Amino acid sequence: MKNAKTVVIALAVLLVFVVAVAATAQDKCPACGMSISDHQNTAFVVTMKTGEEVHYCCAHCGLWVLATDMDKVQSAKTRDFISGEWLGAEKAVYLYKSKAVPSCAPSWIAFSSKKQAEMFKKGFGGTIYSYEAALKRRAKDPEGMEM
Repeated sequence: MKNAKTVVIALAVLLVFVVAVAATAQDKCPACGMSISDHQNTAFVVTMKTGEEVHYCCAHCGLWVLATDMDKVQSAKTRDFISGEWLGAEKAVYLYKSKAVPSCAPSWIAFSSKKQAEMFKKGFGGTIYSYEAALKRRAKDPEGMEM
């Protein structure tokens, strides 16, 4: 009976460990390794044609996937940097290379309107891009971050 209890306890501990490791792995951006939960205001989610949802820390990482693997993508959404509300990535306006770097560098920050992006740009600089223009620009940069 003691051995059975020991086995059950060992299996329970192993299960907790596996769940903790899996949760930690899911919190890491697959493109850059940053914590996704630490970057909720810049989060970017890509839904693949397979139905798999892939979570990224920011538009810098998410736009890379869209710019390079669009044929595998069903849809994408991002958070408006100001309100935190989700919106379709194709509806967002993007500010590139501002002095504000809330996640990856060079920064790509999503806004729900051009007016918001312009106001943010006044304080932090950068270049404003539409979705289509952002994809073209992002495809020109390397996948990873500037160091």
